[in-house]
Amino acid sequence: MKKWYRHPVIKILLVLTVLVTPVIAGPSLALLGVYVPDNVKLEELFQDKKKPYEETNNFMSEMISAATMKIERVEAADLLETDGKYDPDKLIDVLEYAGTEGYGEEHLSGLEYRLGDLVDWGKRAHMGGDLERLYFAPYDEKSIIVCQRTDGSYFYYWMKEFRKLLSEGSLCADNDEEGQEQFLNDLENGYLLEGESRLLWDEKGELVYVDVWTFDGGMIEEEYAPNGAKDILSVVNNTPELSGKLAEIYDCLGYAVNRLYSLESSYKNEGFPYENERTNFTYLFVSKEKKKAYTNNSGFQNYEDVEKSLTAIKNNTDMKYMVLRPDHCEDNLSMEPNFLSGWWNHDELFRDVLGEDYIVAAAVDTSYPADDIFYRTAENYNQYIPYVGKAAKALLISAILFLAAIVWLTAVAGRRAEEGSELYLHPFDRWRTELSAAMVVLPWLAATLLMSSAWSGISMVRYASDVDIYYYGYAMTTEDVIVIAVYSAVTAACFLIGWLSLVRRIKGRILWKNSIMRMLLLWSKKVVTACFESALTFWRQRRVLWKVTVAYGVFVLFHWFCAAAGYGIPGFLAFLMFLVEAVAGAFLIRNALEKQQIKDGIKEIAAGSLDYKFPVKRFQGGDYQDMSENLENIGNGLQRAVEKSIRDERLKTDLITNVSHDIKTPLTSIINYVDLLKRENFDDPKVKGYLDILEMKAQRLKTLTEDVVEASKVSSGNISLEYMDVDLVEMLNQTIGELSEKMDARQLKVIASLPEEPAIVHVDGRRMWRVLENIFNNAAKYAMPGTRVYADLKKDGKQILFSLKNVSEQPLNFSSDELTERFIRGDVSRSTEGSGLGLSIAKSLTEMQGGKFELYLDGDLFKVTIMFEEKK
Repeated sequence: MKKWYRHPVIKILLVLTVLVTPVIAGPSLALLGVYVPDNVKLEELFQDKKKPYEETNNFMSEMISAATMKIERVEAADLLETDGKYDPDKLIDVLEYAGTEGYGEEHLSGLEYRLGDLVDWGKRAHMGGDLERLYFAPYDEKSIIVCQRTDGSYFYYWMKEFRKLLSEGSLCADNDEEGQEQFLNDLENGYLLEGESRLLWDEKGELVYVDVWTFDGGMIEEEYAPNGAKDILSVVNNTPELSGKLAEIYDCLGYAVNRLYSLESSYKNEGFPYENERTNFTYLFVSKEKKKAYTNNSGFQNYEDVEKSLTAIKNNTDMKYMVLRPDHCEDNLSMEPNFLSGWWNHDELFRDVLGEDYIVAAAVDTSYPADDIFYRTAENYNQYIPYVGKAAKALLISAILFLAAIVWLTAVAGRRAEEGSELYLHPFDRWRTELSAAMVVLPWLAATLLMSSAWSGISMVRYASDVDIYYYGYAMTTEDVIVIAVYSAVTAACFLIGWLSLVRRIKGRILWKNSIMRMLLLWSKKVVTACFESALTFWRQRRVLWKVTVAYGVFVLFHWFCAAAGYGIPGFLAFLMFLVEAVAGAFLIRNALEKQQIKDGIKEIAAGSLDYKFPVKRFQGGDYQDMSENLENIGNGLQRAVEKSIRDERLKTDLITNVSHDIKTPLTSIINYVDLLKRENFDDPKVKGYLDILEMKAQRLKTLTEDVVEASKVSSGNISLEYMDVDLVEMLNQTIGELSEKMDARQLKVIASLPEEPAIVHVDGRRMWRVLENIFNNAAKYAMPGTRVYADLKKDGKQILFSLKNVSEQPLNFSSDELTERFIRGDVSRSTEGSGLGLSIAKSLTEMQGGKFELYLDGDLFKVTIMFEEKK
């Protein structure tokens, strides 16, 4: 069954939605950015009825900008003009000027410059593009040396001048010439600091200065000299009030240079707006300290009629106005009260220019009789504001559709419409992750660079006014809309390709698997592991490598010594020698390591470590490659042989078990039927004899079958032991008692020598009983009738030793080890009922329980010994 939401047609529609919605959203967002006023609430964007332009923050910002622009022009005119005209020869006391700007309240005077010089000074600094070059603290011939007199006042020298005085002997720092030169070097490098009390004497030997150091404050390279002086130092040295204030003087001079240049540039700006009555903006600035009114309205120029002028502004119904008066608790305004903060932010500027008691009035005629920036901005606002609501709605709907389509495509990415279909990946999804990301990002970056180089942004439109002044504002053109739409579509396409590929990679769990970073990390891990293994191998084989390393090092040193002692070595040949010797050293070390690894591998294989894997890969391309492969084949051959032997043994065990089981079933039936026949009370002696023989042979066959199965289990290790503490003395007494009938039948007398105290061993009780039973049964079967059997048990505090001795009925013409092999009997003629498995089973069970089993043969003397550790 197909799922409709995964259908290819649905996916195509979703992709088109993702590509089309940014084409709508991009220009809509740009339109909102250009034409929406500042601080507009979100809900206002979707309202059909918008605020008038005069109630927007943009209108108020334009009013504040016009007022501050004009107040700065008033400041510039007061400072730069003499009798109403610009005067470049006007003298400016930089300390007094800076003091009025917050550089202290002393209002020092005496350091004066021409206005034109200060302005030109600032112009050069600004044209160079590096205002910081005004300030520097050199430690060279331009350094300033500060000397403190005995009365605490200061005197300043240029370094060049100070050096000359020392060389002429007018000043003296030390008696010897060497010490004086060191003193000068310390000054030049700025090593001498204030407070080190370096003394200076004159040529008469009188103490002149009690401390000397290098001035470390910010200096200004003097391009113009003060009025009537050679330089700043000459003014400071001749003005007692300026002593010790050199750093403050430089700060004030830098401020004056920058500030006056800025004011002069603003003052000389041709076409300065708001200067006559052909503008919608009206200003009235009043300084009560100067008793002067500044205005662009000829009717408001009389200082005595200020209140009337303010009333006229307020009574004009077309005016939007703002009046600030620090001496009034309330502000006068015809706009929203929240606009007040924007005006009061400039209170410090108004006080600096107009004084503490001032009046600032600004108004705009909202009927817009003049063609100025206010008229043009209001016209644009009223023209484009109806489209703002539509753009906001289009942006919102496009954003919702875009997000919904992205979520939908994310859910169905990599899935076909068929039910239960597996995840599929595009060929692009199998590329390396970082490479795929680059193939998505790089086209987008290329499009971004192309757009930034070919498109300058939202167009700046120049409007010409009635007063020959140009006003500039932003306005979207058709070209802007096309560029933004195309760029939005390209961005959406790149994003969609990258995002869906990322989603499919995550679903397919190949994002990290196909990563170049992962590949590099794995490669780095291999390199680090190889280096670590090499270092570890080197350390483990240090006993072998130190010989090669020392011998090689001695050879290299001798080689270089001989070469250097001859005709010398050119650089290129020296490099070749070093390269060849490095390769040779690596070759020798590798051969030594390979040789040692060959030896270690042979030892492992010889020791029976069949699981040892010879590292053949390490010998690839080496001298020992063939040998390593042969050793690997030997090890594999031995392992295969052992596995075959184990497999054969397992098959043999399975065969014995199966055959024994097949024999045991009919044998049990035979034994049962023989027992039933014996109960019939046959009178014929022959029949009874036949039944007795049949019963004896059946029992012997049953015992043999059980012994074979037991021996098979023991030899294959397929047996479980249940350890417990067993009293060996008690178990021996029980065994002797149970087997007494067999012993008596053979006329054997058991002589037991057992201790009275218990002999505790930690063994499997059932298996230990089988060991003792087999030992005594062996004696009962093969001992010479009418002889004695000796059973001895001894303890030495650590071990328990049990031995059983008897005289064999048959000659023992073989070794004791053969008797513990399976199916080996002491009765070679096999006239007895033994199976040849008893001693083998006993030995295996003893050793499995941690004991020792030994046989001793001396002529016809047969002795069995078992040994266990005593349990405390």
